[in-house]
Amino acid sequence: MDVFMLPVSPAPEGGEPRFEFYCEPPPDTLMTGQAATESAVAPSVMSRLVGGFTQALAEGEAEERREERGEVVAAEGSRIGRFLKRKLASAVAEQRLLWHLRHASAARLIHPTTVAPARALELVTAEFRKDHDKHRLWCGIDAGIVLASAPLAVVPGPNFLAYYFMFRTVGHFFSMRGARKGRDASLWTMVPSAPLSDLERTLILDPQARAEGVDAVAAALGLERLGVFMRRVAERASRV
Repeated sequence: MDVFMLPVSPAPEGGEPRFEFYCEPPPDTLMTGQAATESAVAPSVMSRLVGGFTQALAEGEAEERREERGEVVAAEGSRIGRFLKRKLASAVAEQRLLWHLRHASAARLIHPTTVAPARALELVTAEFRKDHDKHRLWCGIDAGIVLASAPLAVVPGPNFLAYYFMFRTVGHFFSMRGARKGRDASLWTMVPSAPLSDLERTLILDPQARAEGVDAVAAALGLERLGVFMRRVAERASRV
């Protein structure tokens, strides 16, 4: 499995840029492999949660693809339904790396040549230690909400709210498992990448030149959705 260490903000004087970790596996591999094994932990509960997760995941992937293509959000469905679909799309984008990492027996960390391998390893394991603690906490909170909302399961019609919290519970559980692997230094092999150093240099350019530079890096690395990811990072930063 390849994970890319992306510089996403210019380095302050005497410091280093902020990094985010990114992967681009096929979307249809998210629920393969260990899903059945994970369901065996508590079959009667996990099988129901994983079923809800699978349905919500399909909605989230479809919504994310529509957003990437710049399509207008469909007007059908209730306001809460449309809102939850947008939340699902956001969760898919943010947690995809951890969901895939839970299957990995080895991973390559592809990092800028400007970052020493030892420093890259320090940063990636620290990030996944933090992720593990965060997702463990939210998995417990959302599981409690799912149990508390169990009476809503008898309400006829599509229960978007129940599916959403099932999705969150299983998503955080899978993310926790992925982060547990990612925090282990023995998982990683360091691979320096000149195109990622080029990406860092694009961060100080004007928006048009930056977009062109990101596209060039994406082509060099074979990353189809890198431009979309970098735009989302920039949009999040502008809202802070």
